[in-house]
Amino acid sequence: MSLLIRGLLVISLLSHTLWARALNDEHFTIVEKNHKKGLFDENGKVIIPVAYDDLGWSQGLPQVFHKVIGYRDGNLWGLIGIKNKKICEPRYVTLAPFADKLLIAAAYTQENPRKVRYGLINTKGEQELSFRYYSLSQHNTQLIASILRNNVPTYGVLDQDGDAVVGFDYRKIAPLSKGLYGVYNFQKQTALYTQEGDALTDFVYDSISIFQDHLAIIYREGKQGVIHENGMELIAPQYYRIKIDGPQTVSVLPFNTWHVYTAENQWVRDYTFGQMRPVGSNLYQVKLGAIKTFVDGEGQPVIPSQWKVKQLQGEFAVLTEGNKYGVLRNEPDAKHRVIVPLEYDSLHIDGHYILAGKKVGGMTSKDYAWSLFNADGLSLTSFTYQTMMPRSEGRFLVQRKNHWGYIDTTGLEAISCQYLHATPFSGGVASVDFIEGQGVIDLQGNWKIKPFNYQGARLKLQRIHDDLYIFQTDPHRYEATKYGLINSLGEQIYTSYNKLIHNGHSIWERSEEGKYGLVSYAGESLLDIQYDTISGLLEDQVYIFQKEGKSGILDPQGKVLVDLENNFQELHPMSDEFLGVKINNKFGFVDNIGRLRIANRYDSITHFEDNMAAVKLLGRWGYIDKSEHLIVQPHFDLAQPFQGKLAVVKKENLFGMVNRKGQTVIPLEYSHIVPIQHDRFLVYQDREVRGQLVSQVGLVSDTGKMLIYPKYDTLEDLGNGYVIVRRGDAYGLLTVSGRSTIPLKHDRIIYDAFNDVYLALEEPSWQTLELSTGVGN
Repeated sequence: MSLLIRGLLVISLLSHTLWARALNDEHFTIVEKNHKKGLFDENGKVIIPVAYDDLGWSQGLPQVFHKVIGYRDGNLWGLIGIKNKKICEPRYVTLAPFADKLLIAAAYTQENPRKVRYGLINTKGEQELSFRYYSLSQHNTQLIASILRNNVPTYGVLDQDGDAVVGFDYRKIAPLSKGLYGVYNFQKQTALYTQEGDALTDFVYDSISIFQDHLAIIYREGKQGVIHENGMELIAPQYYRIKIDGPQTVSVLPFNTWHVYTAENQWVRDYTFGQMRPVGSNLYQVKLGAIKTFVDGEGQPVIPSQWKVKQLQGEFAVLTEGNKYGVLRNEPDAKHRVIVPLEYDSLHIDGHYILAGKKVGGMTSKDYAWSLFNADGLSLTSFTYQTMMPRSEGRFLVQRKNHWGYIDTTGLEAISCQYLHATPFSGGVASVDFIEGQGVIDLQGNWKIKPFNYQGARLKLQRIHDDLYIFQTDPHRYEATKYGLINSLGEQIYTSYNKLIHNGHSIWERSEEGKYGLVSYAGESLLDIQYDTISGLLEDQVYIFQKEGKSGILDPQGKVLVDLENNFQELHPMSDEFLGVKINNKFGFVDNIGRLRIANRYDSITHFEDNMAAVKLLGRWGYIDKSEHLIVQPHFDLAQPFQGKLAVVKKENLFGMVNRKGQTVIPLEYSHIVPIQHDRFLVYQDREVRGQLVSQVGLVSDTGKMLIYPKYDTLEDLGNGYVIVRRGDAYGLLTVSGRSTIPLKHDRIIYDAFNDVYLALEEPSWQTLELSTGVGN
C-alpha cells in the first residue's frame, strides 16, 4: 500500500459504520496529487484514478454513498461508482446525499443558463423529483422546499416521494427538533407543526426556539414563554428572558419594574418594561426584548408591535415596517395617531412639516415622487415632485419636470418650476440658473440680479448681502478661474485671479501660494496679498495680520494701527478691548492701537473676562483688573478665567475657588472642580471608600456656597431645583440644597421632563420555576 500511495496526499479515511454496512464493510480513502483527487480501497488499490478536481459532495463529509460518490469537473458535479463507472456527466451545481439512495441536486435551467433549480436524483443518476424548486434542504427523511410565487419564495415540506406534507403557503419553515417544525406565515407569525403536517398551535408567536429537553422558548411582542413539544403552552410569554434547565425546570428573568414618583416621592404608577424613555406628553418609547415601541401613560401600546421606530423629532415619530415609512404624532391632548401611513420609501421631518417620497418605476428605481404634509397629516401639494428639499425661509426647493422652483408652506408653487438649477433661500434671496445665465431672486420670484454672464460664460454666485455677491467663472471655460465682487445691478466692483472668501465682515483674498490679503465690501483692498494669516474682525474693532512671525493691527476701514515693525513676539486675539502681547519674553496687554496698557511684566496671562484676567508672576498665578490692580495675590499653581462670579484655582494639586474680591470661597482641598449649567459647579474630592480611593462629587452655588457636600459617585443637576445622585449602585433624588426626596435605593432614576415625574428602576433577579407538563417525558 505504501508503494501505491507514495507521493499522494491522504484526504480522509472513510470507515463510518453506517456506510460500512451499505458497502459490505469495505473502506475507502480519498487521495490527492497535483491538485487532483482519486479513490483507493483499504488495500491501497486504485478504484477511481487520481484525475478529478474533487471527490465527495458539494457539502457535507466526502463519504461513499451506496457505492457511488460525486466528482467535480470544473464547477459542476457528476456521479461515479466505486468501480470507476461514470453514472452521469457533470451537470449539477450542487450535489449531496439525502436518504434511501436519493441525492439532492441543483442544476441550471434550460430556459435561463444562470437560473438554478433543485430536485432529487437517485444513485443511478435518474431524476426522482423534478427540478422545479427554488431551494431544497434536508431535515431527517423530509425536505424543506421552496418555490417562487411572484418572485417571492414560499415554503413547504415534502416527503421522500415528493408529496407535500406542509403546503407551499409560508414565508419560512425551520426545523425545531427531529419531528417538529416552526412554520412562519407572511403575517410574521409562527406556529408549531409536526412532521406529519399537523398544526399543534395557532399562528400566535413571533418565533419559537429549537427544542431542548422537550421544551422550547416562545416569543411574542418581545416577551418570552415556554411551550412543550406536544404544543401545550406551559408559560405564557411574559418574561424578559428564559433559560431551560431541564425537562421540568426553567429559570426566568422578569422585566424591569419602573416606579413612577413625583419629586417629593409620591407614588404615581408602575410599569414593567426592559427600557423606558420619555419622548412626549403621556408618551414613552419602551423596549421589550429586541422590540422598540411606544406606550401611553397607562402603559398601553400606541402602535402595532411589528412597527419599528426609526427617528424621534419633536412631536413626531418616524415609523418603519419593512422598507416603508410613516409618521406618528403625539398630539397636545395626549392622543397618539398615525398621520402619514406607512407606505413611503423615504421620509423627512422639517419642523411641523413632513416630506414624504415614493419610488416610481420599481423598488430599484432612483426616481421619487415627493409630497408635502402638514402636522395633521394633510397633503398640501397638488403635484408630486422629483426632488423636495427642507424648508428655508418659508420656501421648499422642489424639482418638477427636471426644472426647479419653490413651494410655500401651503403647498402652492410660490415660484414656478422654471429654473435649470436653484439654491435654497438665504437672507431673502436665492441663486438660480435661467436660460440666459445665473441670477438672484427674492422670495416672490422677482429678480434681484438679472441673469448675466462673464464673456459669454455662466457665473457661480455666493451671496454676501442683498447688494453684494462673490462671483466665480466656470473653471472649464477659462485657463484660470476668475473671482470678483458684483452688486445687485450686475456691476463688477472687484476682480481677481485669487480665491475670494467671505469672513463675515470682509473678504479674504487667498493666493495659490496660501498668502492672504483683505478686501472690503466696497471692493477696496485693505491689505495686499502677502500675509500668512489675517483674523476675522475682533469685537467689531480690529483685524490682526501676521507675516513671518510678526503681527500687526488693522482697523475696519483698512488703516494700519500697528505695522509689522514692532517688538511684539506674540499678539493674542482681542478680549474685553485688550489684546495679550509678548514683548522681551514677558507678557502684558495692549489696546487696539498697540499702546502698552499693562506692562509686559508677567510670565503668562489669560484673556480678560469682565474686567478680570489671570496672570502668572514669579511662577505663581493671580488676578488683575484692567487698571492692573492685583485683585487676587499670585500664589496659585493654576488660575482659570472667571466663570461668572467665581474662578477655579489650583495649588499643590488641589483645587478651590475665589470670587472677584479675591476671597477664597471654596478652600483648596478638592481634586477637581467643573463649571456646569445653571451657574453652579461640581466639586470632586478623593476619599478612601472600602479600601479604595474614589472621587466623590458635590455641588457648589454661583456664590461659592456648598449646596451638596461631595459624597456621591455621580451627580446630575436637572436645572429644576433637583439633582439625581448615585452612590455605588444606588440612585436617589435630592433638592439642590441637599435634602433627600426619593430615597437612595434605586437601580436608576430618569427624569421625565414632559410629565414632570421620575422613573425609578427596580431590576429583577432570576427565579427558578418547576413545570407541570401533564405528560411523561
